Amino acid sequence: MATLKNSVSGESCLLRAQHVFGRDEARCDTVTPGNHVSRMHACIRFKGGRWELRDQSRNGTLLSGTLLRDGEHATLREGDTIRFGKATDVCWHVDDLSDPADMLWPVRAPARPIVLDSAHMLSGDATPAVMVVRSSSGEWLCDDRGELRVLRDGDLVTTGNLSWRLTLAHKDSTLALAVPAGLSTLPQRIEFTVSSNEEHVRAVLHTRGGTVDLGERSHHYSLATLARARFADMQTGYDSASQGWVEVETLARMLGIDVPHVNVHIHRARAQFAALPGNGAIEFVERRRGSVRFGCVAFRVFRGERLECQWLPAEPAHGFVPHAAHDDLMLHALPT
Repeated sequence: MATLKNSVSGESCLLRAQHVFGRDEARCDTVTPGNHVSRMHACIRFKGGRWELRDQSRNGTLLSGTLLRDGEHATLREGDTIRFGKATDVCWHVDDLSDPADMLWPVRAPARPIVLDSAHMLSGDATPAVMVVRSSSGEWLCDDRGELRVLRDGDLVTTGNLSWRLTLAHKDSTLALAVPAGLSTLPQRIEFTVSSNEEHVRAVLHTRGGTVDLGERSHHYSLATLARARFADMQTGYDSASQGWVEVETLARMLGIDVPHVNVHIHRARAQFAALPGNGAIEFVERRRGSVRFGCVAFRVFRGERLECQWLPAEPAHGFVPHAAHDDLMLHALPT
């Protein structure tokens, strides 16, 4: 299994077949803090039998002293060193470049990555423990729902308070997000288009009366981040009332800004939507003490031209027409 090692902490990092580094806690596989690190700074992926490092940042990535700029890529070799942005204290040493392996990737801490071999007993606060085992035909089976089921790439495995997603090293096909029936009939839905380096976000509001281009605004990235958090919670199994709540301090860390700046973003977003005709009663951003979330408004998030995630309200809210439970409408997010 391919691994990098942090020169300061000594931490070993297992690489997924496509592994993203950056400071965005919600979008990156390995969070790399620093003022000069982009939200999604660089990606390492296994391609054509080799591991490749691709930069997608503003400040570049140093590979053994050679600077890679946005869009540039290079093949990794054992012994290489990687520095993200202008950071000079921390570097990652390329320790191993073995082929990628099937893994259980944690949804959130305190779960840790698990490299799958043949059979694994997952411990949590649940009794009995959950078993993940490879079948004679090579499929992964899991008994977390009382009986064995076949796991597909991206499927959720849960035991007690711990959750993982199955990440297959080699996929037969790419799963696409299904377009929910009746999406176009909703009174409102908002679509975010996020650039590949996560630095630019355009928002478009669709209503029965037409389409409003809300342009590129810094606060749109805050909204897209909250939308992604709501989708992730839905995928994990949280009910609608519990989905998407993020502490303001956590959101500030995810965005790489301070708490007052987060509050400014939320204020500007609310003001922008309130100024639109007919939208005063809709809460695009909901608040409770110390936390915020994206409201009960249908959304879609695109990364480039690829649909990454989408969400529909499960129950009528603020004039929305009723729909089937959103759990039945969503498939897995596309890898990025």
